[in-house]
Amino acid sequence: MHGHILLLNLLLCAIQAVSSFIHLEPNNATVLRGSEVHFNCSTDETWDLMTWLVDGRTVLSITMQQGAVGRDPAVSTVNHSTSELSVWELVLMSAPFRPTVQVVICELLPTKPSRSSATLFVQEQGNVTILEGDLSASEGTLVIFHCQMVGWYPDPVVIWVVNGTTVDRSDYNISSLQESDNLFHSNSVLQLKAETSTMVECCASVPATLEHQSSSVNLTVVPSGTTQDYTDLIAVTVVVCVIILLVILILLLYYRKKLTKSSSKNKLSSSLWTVNLNGERRCAAEESRGKANEGYHVEDVRDSGHSDLRDRVQSTVNIIRPPQVPDIVIFSSQNHNEEDFLNLYGKELKTFRQVTTV
Repeated sequence: MHGHILLLNLLLCAIQAVSSFIHLEPNNATVLRGSEVHFNCSTDETWDLMTWLVDGRTVLSITMQQGAVGRDPAVSTVNHSTSELSVWELVLMSAPFRPTVQVVICELLPTKPSRSSATLFVQEQGNVTILEGDLSASEGTLVIFHCQMVGWYPDPVVIWVVNGTTVDRSDYNISSLQESDNLFHSNSVLQLKAETSTMVECCASVPATLEHQSSSVNLTVVPSGTTQDYTDLIAVTVVVCVIILLVILILLLYYRKKLTKSSSKNKLSSSLWTVNLNGERRCAAEESRGKANEGYHVEDVRDSGHSDLRDRVQSTVNIIRPPQVPDIVIFSSQNHNEEDFLNLYGKELKTFRQVTTV
């Protein structure tokens, strides 16, 4: 009899436990840093205080009579309760990044069971870049592409897409490194044989992203013969340019040499004229040097006996004049003879003696 009563009590406790509940949803949330996150805590039990904790830190407190009495500035709350069910929503307006999974707890006092928990995983989406940019390659050559992914958490999933088709995982490699800020920096290398012109795309993603991040470049494939033709054309162009430059250089050197010769001749003629003129002046000076004063003695010329000498010297100085250049006269052989020419210039031809008085 007592056994039946104990069994009945246990059954009633089980029914009460099933009928009373506290539930937090979603159970797991994965979002990007800075995203808005929503959690709902619901129960059919009577409670006095509801407390929300995120990663061990209290962010919101609610009472049954007054509602929210204290909250973190980064969170807000919404009451969705009905007459039969108590439902409160927690809104994280900007999910903070943590390199580990964060635990979200909804706790009720004095209800038992007193709490329910869920997990929050905040991830980081970085950048994707193909380092080479647009390329041109000869048909049949092997082209290498490098994809760089910076600032991701966790380590991103990487795929290559060529002309709309996903490349097999065995055709490229991936290497990753986690930095001191807990973010991953990854690199991937793809080797592709140039067959047709196509678009090459590198894509990266983490579970929290609905769409992947990508970077794309264009690969232009040219026939091998075309590349050779371009090479020949470039070579011919270079040779022609070199020949033209050589011809211009030779012409410049030739004209410079010619100008130098002409200048040298003019300088030589000027020098000869100067030498002749100077020579004539020196001859005239040597011819007259000392010959006009052979009887010179150191005497006092102020005596009366020398007055006639002074008079002669003065008269000689007055007679000396610079030679006059006759005007140019053009003679015709029919109207004038040699005698007329001599008569014209004979008047101007005189013999001068220079007398130097000291």
